[in-house]
Amino acid sequence: MEPGTTETVVPHALVVFDGECSFCNGWIDILLRLDRKNIFLFAASQSRAGAALASRMHIPLGGVDSILVIEGNRIRVRSDAVLHILRLLGLPFSLAGIFRLIPARLRDVVYDWIARNRTRWFGKATECRVPSPSERHRFL
Repeated sequence: MEPGTTETVVPHALVVFDGECSFCNGWIDILLRLDRKNIFLFAASQSRAGAALASRMHIPLGGVDSILVIEGNRIRVRSDAVLHILRLLGLPFSLAGIFRLIPARLRDVVYDWIARNRTRWFGKATECRVPSPSERHRFL
């Protein structure tokens, strides 16, 4: 799937992640702590909301092994999604934007290698992540 435009507009930057991945859940925890401006909303790809959104936007989640960032009518995947998240967090994280000088095809080789090995390295989540009461409004 390539990033592009869709007819469905999502407010904020919506991060769709693999809720069964311990590595992914760990990064969502970090994002929740770093995102003091409440820029991001979150949806596990396995959740009803994540599946409904993917269906409405014609995103085949079963075949996508990537984090997705949906902002406005644009979908970002793989390394573009990660770099966009870091840009939105501001300094010092936005300095990672220097990696945009590397062609996406090359960045995505590294991203895909990590994505293929993440469950082997970090395991699968044995339980669904339950947002705390203070986090619930951030999850769809």
